Parts: sequence; C-alpha cells; structure tokens
Amino acid sequence: MKRKVCFFTSIIIIISWFVLVRCEEKNESINESEEAFEMIEDLGTTFQENTLNKSFYEIIDGEVADILLYNYQDRSMYIAGLKVFEEFGISNEGVVSISADRKILTLSMIKSTGSVTGALDGPYVYFQINLVTNEIIEKKFEPAPDYTELGRLEFAEYNNEVIELSDEQILQIGLYFKDLIREIESN
Repeated sequence: MKRKVCFFTSIIIIISWFVLVRCEEKNESINESEEAFEMIEDLGTTFQENTLNKSFYEIIDGEVADILLYNYQDRSMYIAGLKVFEEFGISNEGVVSISADRKILTLSMIKSTGSVTGALDGPYVYFQINLVTNEIIEKKFEPAPDYTELGRLEFAEYNNEVIELSDEQILQIGLYFKDLIREIESN
C-alpha cells in the first residue's frame, strides 16, 4: 500500500511538472544550441532546451531512454523506457534526483510487468547513494504484485518478481546517472 501511495504521489508530481513545463514552453521562445543540437541529432533524437531560464532538457526516443526529461531547477529526471540497464526491462518508468547540496542521488524505478490499476505495476527499485563517498545509504527492492491473486492471469508469469541489484550494480547505475546529469548541466 505504501508503495502505491508513493507511486501515485510521484505520478501526480510528474504530471504537474509536465503541465508547468508545457505552459512555460508556450509562453517563451525556444532557442536550440547548434552544437548541442548536432550532438543530440547524431544520436537520432529530438532535443529541446529552454535557454531563457534553462528550466528543462528533453530527449525523446534517445539512446538512453524513450523519454528523458531533466528539470534543472529541482535537479530531477523523469525517465520512461530506460534502455541502458537491462535489469529494468524495456518498459519502465522512474525518477532520478540529486539533492540540493549535490551529495545524495536518489533513484526510484518500476519495471512494468503488467497493470492492475491502469498504471505501471511491477517490481520496484529504490536507492540512495552518497555521491561524495559512493556509499549506498538506502536500498529497497519490492516485488511485483501477485497477479494471480488479483485475477490478472495474463501477467501470472511475473507474480512477485523482484529486481535485486548487487551493491556493485547500484553504484554503477547511480554513478551513470550522476555523470549523465553532470553532462546535461554542462550544456
């Protein structure tokens, strides 16, 4: 139940963020940096950057993910269809953020194995890393629902599936996103 409340709260925040970004985008002109655009274009992606106040960075159908939206102001990244870590499958959704003091990276990701409510359901991974010491502060691995018990037999093969990452994998994923965010912020 706690996981669903967290998940739905995250979805509400993400939707609110999209609404704010889209409203802001309509009111301000968008200017694409030629150098950044060429680099992103080489990856076969769509790139938009709001250069007036540098509020967001967006890549659609990129090499990293199907959707990657980075909010410069709160240093958070929404990801859908993460492609670079096979542990999360091909259908997934999550958020990565770095604390205001730049010391803590938090990742929250769900691998879609089916749907009970119309939203993504599946195994859930959460961790926090201290970016100064590369120490894992917290980690949680929650299973997918028991689809058989919920009457969703088409997803029964994923009953209680869990993604358990080793400490080495957690650090690899965390440091990957740290470097990705650093790269985005430097553009």
